[in-house]
Amino acid sequence: MTMYSYVYLEKELAKPYRSELNIVKKPEEVEGIFSRTVINLLSKISNDVNDSHKEYIKLLPDSSPFYKLEKPLVKVQSVSEALSNSDLPAILNRFAEDAKNRYLHLIHDDDRTGTFKKPPAR
Repeated sequence: MTMYSYVYLEKELAKPYRSELNIVKKPEEVEGIFSRTVINLLSKISNDVNDSHKEYIKLLPDSSPFYKLEKPLVKVQSVSEALSNSDLPAILNRFAEDAKNRYLHLIHDDDRTGTFKKPPAR
């Protein structure tokens, strides 16, 4: 069995992905960035994947693994093969871990406005 590597795609997508995660202010936007990046990655691996598959990608920040690919997406033959014969699961784990960390940071951050709190007037 031949193992494939998609690290070159991870390197291509990682920097813009992390930049986008770093500027997002709302926890609910994190899953959208994650699923859009996963679709982008999968569409580079398979011509059978497109934006309509976005709804089958879930971020699970409270449980490991931190993501889930639902059946309609996993049933795409080329995706299924990539999941079992490549480093794709490890790459998805790393992307999900980044999204989980940003999501949890935003959930626990009291000042989501991105502005500095004014010091008290004297």
